[in-house]
Amino acid sequence: MNQDYYQQGLVKAKAGDNRGAIADFDFALIATPEWAEVYYRRGLAYFDLGELVTAVADYTQALTFDAHHKDCYYARALARLTLKNFPGALEDVDRSILSGRDYAPAYQLKGLICKKLTQYPAAIAAYKIAANLYLAQQDSINSRQCLELAQSLQPKPIDHSGSPISTIAPLPLITSEQFYTQLLEQGERGDLPGAIDNANWAVKTSPNDVRSYTCRGILYLKQGDRSAALADFSRAIQIDPEFHVAYRSRGKLRDKMGDYRGAILDFDRAIALNSQDLFIYLARGNVRVSLNDYNAAIADFDRAIEIDLQEPLAYIHRAKTYTKIEELERAIADYQIAANIYLERQNLPKYQETLTQLQQIQRSTPKSSPPPTTDRSRPQNEALRQRLFVLVSGHWGIAQRLIDRLKEDEPGYDEDWYLDRVIDNLERGR
Repeated sequence: MNQDYYQQGLVKAKAGDNRGAIADFDFALIATPEWAEVYYRRGLAYFDLGELVTAVADYTQALTFDAHHKDCYYARALARLTLKNFPGALEDVDRSILSGRDYAPAYQLKGLICKKLTQYPAAIAAYKIAANLYLAQQDSINSRQCLELAQSLQPKPIDHSGSPISTIAPLPLITSEQFYTQLLEQGERGDLPGAIDNANWAVKTSPNDVRSYTCRGILYLKQGDRSAALADFSRAIQIDPEFHVAYRSRGKLRDKMGDYRGAILDFDRAIALNSQDLFIYLARGNVRVSLNDYNAAIADFDRAIEIDLQEPLAYIHRAKTYTKIEELERAIADYQIAANIYLERQNLPKYQETLTQLQQIQRSTPKSSPPPTTDRSRPQNEALRQRLFVLVSGHWGIAQRLIDRLKEDEPGYDEDWYLDRVIDNLERGR
C-alpha cells in the first residue's frame, strides 16, 4: 500500500498536481517514516510550489536517512541558492559532487553559486568541468552553454593601446586585475594545481592577453617549474614588449636562476617603462647586492624610498646592505625607521622581527643610554625609562616616538603615566 501511494505521488507530480502528490507522499510516510526517497520527492513538490523552506526541511530529513543521496544534495543546494543562502548552497553542491564525480549538473550549479559569491576562478573551473562531462555524455547543448558561461566570466581582452577589444561575448563581471589577483590568492592558499588549471583556461580563451601568461608564469614559479615560468614571461613580452610587469617578473626569475646580468637587463627595461614601481628598484637592488655592487644597490633602495617614504621593506633592504659594508650606524637608523612604520601600522609581528634584526648587529656597535631625565628627584621616572629602553632594544628614538604619539592621543598626564602606558602596550603586544 505504501508503495502504491508513492507511485501515485510520482504520477501526480509529473502531471503538475503537486498538492495531490504531497498528500500521497504523506500517506506513504505514515507507515514508513524513514523512507528517504519519499522525503526527497515531497521536497521537490514543495519546491515547485515555491515553498522553499519546507522543501529544504524535507531534503534535510531525506539526507538524515540517506547521507549519500547526491540528487538530494543537489536539490537542497538549488533551494538554498534560491533563498540566497550561498555558503549553504556551495556546501551542498560540493557534497553532491563527492557523491557523484561525473554529475555534470552539480558542477554547472556550482559554477552559478561561485559566481554569486564572486569566486570567479572557481566558477570558471566548475563550468569547464561541467562542459567536459556534458560533452562526454554527448550533450552538446549543455556543454556549449557551460563553455559560454565560463568565457563570460573571463576578463575582457585589452589591445596594446589599452582599449577593450570588442567581442560578442558578454562583458566580464570583474576587472582583469581582480580576476588574476584571485588566481594568485588561490595559489597562495595552497591550491597551485587548481590555480594553474584556471590560468591555463585564461590563456586558452584569451591567447593574446599578456596578463594571463604573466599570472600563469608567477604560479609556475611558485610551483618550482622555472622553465615553464620563463616561457610564459617571455611569451608575454613577445605579445606586448611594453608590459613592464612581465619584465619585472622575468627579472626576479632570472635572479633566482643566478642569471644576474639577465635580471638587471629585465629590470632596466621595466624601469624604463614604469619608473614609479618601487618594487622593481628593490628587486634590482637585491641583484646588485648579489653582484657585490653595493653602492649601486643602495642607490636603488634610495630611489625606492623616494617613491614611497612609508615602505618599510626599502629601509630594511638598505639596512642589510649597509651592514655588508659595515656602515652599522646607518643600518641601525634604517631599521629604526622600518620598526617605527610597522609600529604605526600596528603590525607587531613585523615590528618584533625588525627589532630582532636590529639585535643581530647591535652587538657590533656601542649602545647609547636613554637621554637622562631632567627630574633627578623622581627615581621612579628613571626606572621606567630604563625599562622601556630595554623593551625597544636600546633604540630610544622608537621609544620617544611612542611617547609623543601617546601624548597627542591622550594629553594631560604626567611623564610617569606615559612611560608606564607605553611599556604596558609593548608588553601586551608581545
